[in-house]
Amino acid sequence: MKLSDITVKTPLVRDFVKRLTQSTKQGIPIVQIEKTKRVNGASVRPVLMSLENGQSIRLYIRLAGNDDHLDIFRIDLNGKQVPISGDFDNSYLPAFNLSVDAIANTIRSGQKAFSAKVAKQKIKGAPVRNTNIPKNLAQQRNAILEQSKERDEIIKRKTDEKSQLTAQLEQLNSK
Repeated sequence: MKLSDITVKTPLVRDFVKRLTQSTKQGIPIVQIEKTKRVNGASVRPVLMSLENGQSIRLYIRLAGNDDHLDIFRIDLNGKQVPISGDFDNSYLPAFNLSVDAIANTIRSGQKAFSAKVAKQKIKGAPVRNTNIPKNLAQQRNAILEQSKERDEIIKRKTDEKSQLTAQLEQLNSK
């Protein structure tokens, strides 16, 4: 087996997704196999999983030894590396299930903080042009009169420019 042969249907990925779904009691709607890359000196194939409540897990799977055995090299939860404890070898399911359950406990315990962090993120609106808006009516009136004078000057300049360009166009057409 090669790293490029890893798919969603690979037994290690399939077993991990199945056990994580059971342990977290959340569906995993997206399982995406990414391109092979080098991480910490090892060639790995990242597998990105997105859970229903917004969290994401990225498994880094590598080939272990010459017997084409797959091994989970590293696990990232929401972009942060999670310490791996336990046996992530799916050939012995009781140990594998305990290891995945430990990751699921981390996910469940961090869900409240993750949801709060997502809720806190603000959506940036359109920038405010003039932050010093006058407070009283006299200041507002003066500001509006000032703006109208500036706009009148712009209109006058553009009108003069238009008449000059029209005159140039008539000159070119008469030749």
